[in-house]
Amino acid sequence: MDVNVEPFEIEVRTKRGVLVRADVYLPAGGRGPFPVLLAASPYQKSLRRLPANWVFAFIEYGPMQMYLDHGYAYVAMDVPGSGRSEGNWDPISREEGEAIHDVIEWIAQQSWSTGKIGMIGQSYYCWSQWNAARTRPPHLTTIVAYDGACDMYRDWMYQGGIPVVGFLGAWLMGAVMLQHQAEGHSIQGGQRHLALSDMLSHPWDDEWQRRRSPFWELDQVDIPVFSIGVWGKATLHLRGNVMGYGRVKGPKQLLITHPQTWQAAQALFADEAFHKQEILPWYDFHLKGVTNDVMQRPNVRFFVNGEDQYRAADSWPPGDVRPTSFYLSSERSGAVKSLNDGSLLEAQPSAAQAPTSWSYPDPLWMAGVSTFDANGIPDHVARVNTYTTAPFNRDREFTGHGALVLHASSDQRDFEVYAKVQILSPGPHGLRARKVSQGWLRASHRAEDPVLSEELRPFHSHQKADPVEPGKIYTLRVELLPMSFLLRKGDRLRLEISNYDSQLVDQPMTHWYGPKVGSDTYHHDALHPSRLLLPERPRS
Repeated sequence: MDVNVEPFEIEVRTKRGVLVRADVYLPAGGRGPFPVLLAASPYQKSLRRLPANWVFAFIEYGPMQMYLDHGYAYVAMDVPGSGRSEGNWDPISREEGEAIHDVIEWIAQQSWSTGKIGMIGQSYYCWSQWNAARTRPPHLTTIVAYDGACDMYRDWMYQGGIPVVGFLGAWLMGAVMLQHQAEGHSIQGGQRHLALSDMLSHPWDDEWQRRRSPFWELDQVDIPVFSIGVWGKATLHLRGNVMGYGRVKGPKQLLITHPQTWQAAQALFADEAFHKQEILPWYDFHLKGVTNDVMQRPNVRFFVNGEDQYRAADSWPPGDVRPTSFYLSSERSGAVKSLNDGSLLEAQPSAAQAPTSWSYPDPLWMAGVSTFDANGIPDHVARVNTYTTAPFNRDREFTGHGALVLHASSDQRDFEVYAKVQILSPGPHGLRARKVSQGWLRASHRAEDPVLSEELRPFHSHQKADPVEPGKIYTLRVELLPMSFLLRKGDRLRLEISNYDSQLVDQPMTHWYGPKVGSDTYHHDALHPSRLLLPERPRS
């Protein structure tokens, strides 16, 4: 993260009276005025010295020196309650967004600034972009929202109403509290230690949550927005990039990029070539007025997994998507060793279909749902329920949103469904599995928002508990994360269902298991046509 110039620190008193500090980097030898890129996070600007490496996952500034070389000022801000800024840390709150708003407006008046302000950065820095944009600072000209959620409740805090404890603990403890301690700050400073208890104290999408979810105000944002999602970060951020793109009203583009891991997503954002190809032209056009063809690019571009190339569309999901149903069946597929080895069929099941019942916690679970064979080799599906298609007889593409429509009952007063969609491809050592989507839902959270829900995208309201009566069959519509994949001829599609994560392959987005002991039953007969509902696109 080396740069060729030394920064100077600025102090800004917000309208709420909080003193906020930031470092300003100007192009070498220049006084400006320059267009400005602002990066805001609680990750301490003093740590900007660290390299963009997975062990420092919070270093997400992008190639700062490249932007300085291209005539941009770069400002790194400690949000209130973090680093050198005063006040209390209230992550992604509207108050935090208003503090960023005030810094933007202060910067716009400085002699080294043209008054054209853009925002930059990944993950939390992206959260800050959505958050500041909803407050509509007059001098915020554009944002490039790379890899960042916007509906904090649904995207990562309570997926399907289920607390995400793996990420919350690692992030709040490691990236924020312990890093502050390492830089000589108190753990309790800025009330940073209260963030986790605050989040866990609001298990419903209440007013506290809404003030921490920019999604609900993004329909008022009319500045140019370039939203960039990453397939490898689907379980944390991708839903937010897609939903945020759909919500804003100004000139906008969506790009969903190819990296398949969290590490690769960070590496891509640190890559100068990626910025010069995708992001720099956007800033040049909107902040400098440079004539280029950036606004002639397709509205939506996405990497199709399995085909391994980019496709374009006018909208997300693409306008030619049609729902395709794959029905759950008790007929054995013979494709995998699992609790039931059920099948996925494109024809509706007959009335004679037997339901699938299972009990939990499974006595053979070892690392979440994963188990190990006699040689210590992990198996992630042996102790979950699976439903698998026959090999496909042609290539088929599925791009957009999807849902698992599951008719289910339990002997408990609540139960949970964790669904995972995998491609199985034949190889020299048997079938190779690749995850292409997943979703979660607590049965008592099954109520949907009638305005925002669609056939292929349930939107759950999460306002109150709907009671579950033991033995009664309920229809659950589990929202699946955005997807784009090509099933090749000879591939199979597999649906996995459980109520727990694998501690080996689902980290860090793992959920609280809780005091779950009981038996659940999945019904898939003519009266209860449980099905995997996927967004199919025509192929020539």
